[in-house]
Amino acid sequence: MDLIGLRYFVAVAEERNFTRAAARLHMAASPLSRRIKDLEREFGAALFVRAHHHIELTRAGAALLPRALDVLERVDGLADVVREADATTPRQAVIGIAPEVSATVRDTFLADLAAAHPDIVPRLYPASTEPLLRDLRAGQVDLALVHGPVGGAEVDSRFLERQPVGVAVGSDLISAGRTSITLADLTDIPFASINHDSAPEIYRNLDDLLDRHGIRKRITLTGDNFAGLAHLVASGQAFTLVGLGNGMANRLFYGEPVAILPIDGLRAAITTVAAWRSNRAGAERLVADLVTTAEALDLQAAASGMAPPAAR
Repeated sequence: MDLIGLRYFVAVAEERNFTRAAARLHMAASPLSRRIKDLEREFGAALFVRAHHHIELTRAGAALLPRALDVLERVDGLADVVREADATTPRQAVIGIAPEVSATVRDTFLADLAAAHPDIVPRLYPASTEPLLRDLRAGQVDLALVHGPVGGAEVDSRFLERQPVGVAVGSDLISAGRTSITLADLTDIPFASINHDSAPEIYRNLDDLLDRHGIRKRITLTGDNFAGLAHLVASGQAFTLVGLGNGMANRLFYGEPVAILPIDGLRAAITTVAAWRSNRAGAERLVADLVTTAEALDLQAAASGMAPPAAR
């Protein structure tokens, strides 16, 4: 038995789908299925009950999963053991960061991390929330700054920031001098967004909200096409929702003929959390240090020292 086989088993067990597991492992589904069958032959027992679009763990598979996770966690932690024994070796940390994480959260976290743990070298890994959570569970990301709420037994999180949500709409579509807007003003304009796979729960809630306010038209772009989103809004073909802080989507419209306005009668917000795998925080010093830094962030003090965003 090799460790690669165990990693393949864990990916399939967590995704409950060979296609999704193969995408997570950056391979095709057919060779992944063959490797799982090889592993089952090696164990002498079926690990999965296979259906057409869904699979479930057998009793043997369910018994193996926590032990396989433990083995892989211990193996993945060996590099930390060696680095900690050699204090001169910098510790590399992969920090996932979602698009609407504000500059305040990002810069404060990085500054506090450098002050508290100068031996940690952070590498930012930008992606949307759902892919980041998958990579976090797979051990490819050490800590992720994402948009909540975040659920699941394997992942812990800490609330960091809540940004009010506003509307980004072409300036030609509204009267000059407006300082706010209602969703009722937007019922004739399509709502544009990136692909909903980036944060399924958030977009499900958002769709329900828009439907309740009579907004039915949708334009959903392929992937994380934020540049395309900016073109649609600036040209007056759609509106979108953005955080009223200084997240990336807000900054996309700088210099464009776009008004960014608070929404009257709506208290929607984008929540940012720090997320990590709970079993790694207890077993690995690197992750524990990242978590301690995130939990100690003082964002109010950081925000008070920043200049207000430029008017558009």
